[in-house]
Amino acid sequence: MMENNLLPLIIELNENTDIMIAVIRGSKFSYVNPKLQNDLGYSLEELYSMELWDIVHPDLREMTRQMGLARQRGEEVQDSYELRLLGKQGNSFWVHIKAKNTSIEGETAVIVSAFDISGRKAIEADLLRQKESLLLLLENNPVATILVDPEGKTLYVNPRFIEYTGYGLEEVSTSQVWEEKVLAEMPNRREIMRSWYQNLKEIGYSKGKVILRRRDGKRRFFNIHSVALPDGHIVLAAWDINDQVEAQKILQESQARFKALSEASFEGIIITENGICIEANQAAEELFGYSREELMGLDVMSFTALEAREIVKSQMMSGSQAPYEAVVLRQDGTRVPVEIQARSFIYQDREVRAAAIRDLSERRRAEEEIYRQSTNLQALFYNTPDAVVLCDSLHRILDANPRFFEFFGYSIEECRGSILEEVLVLEEMREESAFMSRMVSSGQAISRESVRKKKNGELLPVLVTMIPIASSGYYVLYTDISERKEAEATIQQQIKELEAKNAEMERFTYTVSHDLRSPLITIKGFSGLLLQDLEKGKTARLQKDIQRIINASGKMEELLEDLLELSRIGRILNPYSNFPMNQLCHEVVELLSGPVSQKKAEVVIAPYMPWVHGDRRRIAEVVQNLLENAIKFMGDNERPRIEIGYFPGEGECVFFIKDNGIGIEAKYREKVFGLFDKLDQSTEGTGIGLALVKRIIELHQGRIWVESAGAGQGSTFYFTLPDVPDSKKGEE
Repeated sequence: MMENNLLPLIIELNENTDIMIAVIRGSKFSYVNPKLQNDLGYSLEELYSMELWDIVHPDLREMTRQMGLARQRGEEVQDSYELRLLGKQGNSFWVHIKAKNTSIEGETAVIVSAFDISGRKAIEADLLRQKESLLLLLENNPVATILVDPEGKTLYVNPRFIEYTGYGLEEVSTSQVWEEKVLAEMPNRREIMRSWYQNLKEIGYSKGKVILRRRDGKRRFFNIHSVALPDGHIVLAAWDINDQVEAQKILQESQARFKALSEASFEGIIITENGICIEANQAAEELFGYSREELMGLDVMSFTALEAREIVKSQMMSGSQAPYEAVVLRQDGTRVPVEIQARSFIYQDREVRAAAIRDLSERRRAEEEIYRQSTNLQALFYNTPDAVVLCDSLHRILDANPRFFEFFGYSIEECRGSILEEVLVLEEMREESAFMSRMVSSGQAISRESVRKKKNGELLPVLVTMIPIASSGYYVLYTDISERKEAEATIQQQIKELEAKNAEMERFTYTVSHDLRSPLITIKGFSGLLLQDLEKGKTARLQKDIQRIINASGKMEELLEDLLELSRIGRILNPYSNFPMNQLCHEVVELLSGPVSQKKAEVVIAPYMPWVHGDRRRIAEVVQNLLENAIKFMGDNERPRIEIGYFPGEGECVFFIKDNGIGIEAKYREKVFGLFDKLDQSTEGTGIGLALVKRIIELHQGRIWVESAGAGQGSTFYFTLPDVPDSKKGEE
């Protein structure tokens, strides 16, 4: 039992310590010291209303919750662990937690102490980045690199080693394997290995030339440098010098005049005496564009650029062996930047100067290309038609190009440091965005069509391309595909329209061949009967047969006239104008006053209908055809009534002509708009009227359909036309 006089001292220590301390009962805080409260930024009232895991970073919250619940159940739980806490202002920091079960006033509780380890975590992250950078360097090192532990076991070989030797890590795992496989071509290889280890032990490094046998059995010469690390590990670096060895062998076997040339490792080599060329190699011929015979006897100043003659002359007179840069001239006048390194020596009993000349054109071009690419990349970032944003590994926006602000309306001040997903991604698309973020975090580039929200709330269809940047974040490119999407929608609509036109053409062809054949058969049949009657002198039925032929001809003429009218629609256009629909409907009703009076029909026209834009004559044909149909199919209704009205749609005007006639069954609602499709064959006409109406409305970018409750329930034909803004009314 703690003495009462110690309790104030303990409380004083808890209140003033730099260690975060809390007491937890169940999952709630029952005590929080000032250090923890200040670091989290919550008031005591807020903390006492929260559960322990509410202050834990979301990445570790569920784990903490499960551990807390397990501790409450009396299960054994780890007492010491690391957590990432989340403050009220969104700040996060790492702590090392120590938890201990205790009893307070007879109730189970947990005393938690924690100290901030954010600094250590930052160091660990920095070390990890350094390790990744080192590994990246080793993986891309042009020199073969091997790491061996103090016991002689091979721990690592880089890709260049595998390329050079053909052996993988598992195949050269020990020094014994090295002796038997890799150094098999070396005489006294065991003595060499012992000497190599001895040098490492005594002076810390060892180097030399060795012969390695590749996995395919070929021999290669290598220079090997090895260094002993303080912990006993050994790093080996190997350069493939096989080509150099072979070249040296060839040079040694060549003629005496090229012995001096073998001492230089540069490309073009010339030997001069008092500034006059007396020898040159093939590379020099290619460099200067002269043959060897043409170079002999030439003063070196004759193929030195004017601005470089002073330095060349100075180097020759001083006998300097230091490399320097100059500009030489080819035989065709081409200027070539070069690096020259020369030395004087005795050759054939004469004092001469050998100069090795390296063409720097490729290096200069490479430097210029690097600069150009760097400039281009920067120009591309700021001038690409795509919006580009740079994010760090925590998905925070670091930079964005001007197009990003044009696309989405955010300034750099508004979005820098913000989480990209929170700025642009819709709530319902967060899962897709999270998947893409996981892919790019794993080092994979990904591209997907999606939608992103602008600052003003508008949605923009985009192609999202995410490109990882090793160990530092990623780029996101947004390509505006709204025009392409609109074009695709237009193409799909045109395809549907074309399919509909093709289907209509098939029906048209069938109908023409069928309906025109009937009158022709009638004419042909009765013409034959007429001839027979004339031959036999029978004249009693001549008049009836001739009348049938005339009737069939009239029917054919009527069909041909309707087909001609159908073909004119869309091919022969009248000028479009703005006109009031109410006035047009009154004119059409006046035109049909005869049939309307004969049927004793009541025609009601809405008092207000808007202006529309289109071919006034054709729209009048639409209204006339629909009114004639309403009158024709009124049936035996004693009080026939036709209503012409309108209601507004989205960017369009919806007109309707409603009757209380015989109605249309649901299965015939599409059929009535077909060519020559007559539901009642006893009525007048060819059945082409509604097909004409449908084509006229479609040419005006409108729609037409019919609704009916069924037989005897009347019909309502609807059609739409583009709306005309008030400012355009009355304008042609």
